[in-house]
Amino acid sequence: MPIKLLLARQIINATGRPTIEVDMVTELGLFRIGVPTLDDKKPGEAIQLLDNNPAEYHGLGVSNAVKNVNTIIAPELIKQNLEVTMQKEIDQFMIALDGTENKSRLGANAIMCVSLVVAKAGAAKKGVPLYRHVSDMAGVTTIILPVPHFTILSGGKLASNGLPFQEYCIMPTGAATFAEAMRMGTEIYHFVKKNIESKYDKEYTYVSDNGGFPIPLATHREALLFLTDAIKQCQYLGKVEIAINAAATDMFKDGAYDIEFKNPNSNPQEYLSSDKLAEVYLDNIKEFPVCSIEDAFAFDDWSAWTTLTARILDKQLLGNDLTQTNVVRVGMAVEKKAANALTLRLNQSGTLSEVVEAFKLMKSNGIGVMVEDRWGDTDDLFLADFVIGLSAGQMKCGAPVRGERVGKYNQVLRIEEELGALSKYSGRNYRGQLL
Repeated sequence: MPIKLLLARQIINATGRPTIEVDMVTELGLFRIGVPTLDDKKPGEAIQLLDNNPAEYHGLGVSNAVKNVNTIIAPELIKQNLEVTMQKEIDQFMIALDGTENKSRLGANAIMCVSLVVAKAGAAKKGVPLYRHVSDMAGVTTIILPVPHFTILSGGKLASNGLPFQEYCIMPTGAATFAEAMRMGTEIYHFVKKNIESKYDKEYTYVSDNGGFPIPLATHREALLFLTDAIKQCQYLGKVEIAINAAATDMFKDGAYDIEFKNPNSNPQEYLSSDKLAEVYLDNIKEFPVCSIEDAFAFDDWSAWTTLTARILDKQLLGNDLTQTNVVRVGMAVEKKAANALTLRLNQSGTLSEVVEAFKLMKSNGIGVMVEDRWGDTDDLFLADFVIGLSAGQMKCGAPVRGERVGKYNQVLRIEEELGALSKYSGRNYRGQLL
């Protein structure tokens, strides 16, 4: 079933910025996908091609990436007459066609969009659901449904409050099914919203792009107290835990961490060393139901990562910015024992095959895996099938609100229903640590 037509266009993502969408036509019909755009690019990520034309979309347009699909990738790929089930061969062809190490000529956004739509068509060719096709690619034999990380509170660069860390999430690890996890998460989310309405101004119920509430709390500890109380009030203590996304790179200055980085009068003498910041996390774990710390340190503060990984025991130290879905950085993290779980993001590598390769490297070394969305996501549901196909154990798409996020959670609900008695929720085994 070779490709008959490949057509790209510029669309708008969930944050109002341009991104790229690709249509593919085969003998089985039309397949379509939109790829997320990056927020802040990290050095290990493939290059997303932007127009940099200030006269349109403030330079954020992607018409050049669209043009590269329509005038270079499409005609050359169709000429190859490859079957859409040949994912790795198609991805390798596009990598060679680009000819750069970081996809900077054609654009990682252009290449990844084609790569993902090929996977959709490949699943149809095989007559299987997309998640089964992903499982085949990844060599996964047992399907596990993920624990969601629901964003509840926003801080860090996402809010003007006093919270130093970017996200405060809840994980329903004690649920029996994904459907029950969704119920727990949404109940707590709406309890928090009502609580905010009664304690603060109405404006604090307006959410940030990830769906989190930017309430005017002054300290990190206040946020943990607030969230722990919400879990207790909803009677889910012991079943729902807290996950912190520190986004510590934002605080890293002169070899230390400025917890007051949003305060223009912050004192450099009060910056925390890596060791002192690690103690903050360890104290949080002792005092509150915290089970996961994401991006605890700057992405090149390797020794800090390694030291905390050895001390965090059965809790999760999750590297997102640390490895950036880059196989080389994943290999470094494995070698240095720099985290016990890592994140996969679909648009960081450039092709689906490379993301799957990073996944295999993680799993073969006993590293937990979380699949995470991007700020500039679309309403496409590929991520939901992807996380289930990998049996990654956990997913993060923000709060249980906003269509581009809820849509992915709803797709997991549909797949759980489809699997029926075969469905298994990862629960407290979200990192695969109990296998």
